[in-house]
Amino acid sequence: MTSEESAWTGIIVPLISEIMENTAFTEVMPIEAAPLYGLEARGASLLVHDPVQGEFQLIMENGLLKYLSGIVYGSMPDEMTEQCEGDFLDELLNTIAGRFLSAILPEDKSFTLGIPELFREPFNVPDSPVLSWNFVIDGMHFTLYAAGESLVALEKNNG
Repeated sequence: MTSEESAWTGIIVPLISEIMENTAFTEVMPIEAAPLYGLEARGASLLVHDPVQGEFQLIMENGLLKYLSGIVYGSMPDEMTEQCEGDFLDELLNTIAGRFLSAILPEDKSFTLGIPELFREPFNVPDSPVLSWNFVIDGMHFTLYAAGESLVALEKNNG
């Protein structure tokens, strides 16, 4: 299912815009088509354990990752270490997933997340069912995936 078909688009797009503006003072724009990610990108994965099971994945072009982590850590993009960039990507995914789950679950419902894990190509779309949203900042791309039967089933219940 693409973002155009998802009832969650009205939640995730403003949420990511707010996070990016507050974290890195950048404007993010949603786009329709997912770019082809290759060696010049990195990803992070985060499992949802409770009250549903699923996974969030965030894939980001290296140039964008360097740019954003440099803003956040106050360094020039070419001075950033891979460790700092990875930490930023992990924390960004953790923030997005946490804020998103807080928005879609009832106020009295808590959730449990795993520990973010970094990965590199090949970047495979998670197994179905999956929802995806694509974004661009200053001509550089990133994609968020939400996957897993019970996680994606919440979309139908909240949509």
